[in-house]
Amino acid sequence: MERCAVFSCLGLGDGLISLVLSNNLHLNGKQVTTFHPFLEQLQQWFPHLLIRPFPSLEEASSILSQYDHFFIFLEKSPWMQAVLAHCQQHFPKKTTVLNPIATANRDYLYWEQGRFDGTRSFVENLYAFCQDLLHFTVATKSNGIVVPEDIKPRKMQRRVVIHPTSSTEGKNWPWEKYIDLAFELQRNQFLPCFLLTPEERRDRDSGGFETPQFSSLSEIASFVCESGYMIGNDSGIGHLASCLGLPTVTICRSAQNAKFWRPAWAPGQVVTPFPWIPNLKGLRLRDRYWKKWIAVSKVMKSFHHHSAF
Repeated sequence: MERCAVFSCLGLGDGLISLVLSNNLHLNGKQVTTFHPFLEQLQQWFPHLLIRPFPSLEEASSILSQYDHFFIFLEKSPWMQAVLAHCQQHFPKKTTVLNPIATANRDYLYWEQGRFDGTRSFVENLYAFCQDLLHFTVATKSNGIVVPEDIKPRKMQRRVVIHPTSSTEGKNWPWEKYIDLAFELQRNQFLPCFLLTPEERRDRDSGGFETPQFSSLSEIASFVCESGYMIGNDSGIGHLASCLGLPTVTICRSAQNAKFWRPAWAPGQVVTPFPWIPNLKGLRLRDRYWKKWIAVSKVMKSFHHHSAF
């Protein structure tokens, strides 16, 4: 049996999406290990897919020699660059590099190996990669997640998980608007709650809304899975909610990035600034002031589109 290693980018969403490739490799008879910094915490949710943390650079060469093929999602971290250099030097014919880009520009490095199309979601691109380039007889958009038996999906049908942060502050819709959104949801008989780190709970006034604490990523997954909906920035929690079947509303600063990075498993809405707002080079009004041009009412309108699900 061919042994494959999949090296994911660092984020939670990156890891969950990379498992689409791993799941397709598994379904087509490959023995797969997915390497990610912390996704091993969800191993019980992926019982048929082996997930491991990144090995140290000292361990990498001996570990890499155990595999027949490598799939590397291009990422700028020193660790990933070291693995990429090692694989290209010692195993060039066994290495496939996938560049997750949100544009359709074919001039990007390694574009030919994955042929990603920025007008389609990352998940859809991997599905197409498995069908069209790997020529798999079995192909799926699923990342293979399996809900543990003691968890009841969407048990709290009217609970809305709100994730108001992300990897970078520039992607975050204003906190004050999230609080106003929570009150609006409450007036509509929903139960909003905020997912926050311990530091974020100390630094922010939650307006009296629930901010549950968790001891592991698996506990977060359980809580999200039993909720009804998810609203948040472009972040890994949105992808987690989507692959668990929750309708999502994702607030993004760029419609172009949203096409590629949106959660793409369950039904989802993306809220972006109006396209008619000027974004000329040198001014970039839409990019600089996008947070002002997305109103609470606009997010609520997108959410109501899901409330029938």
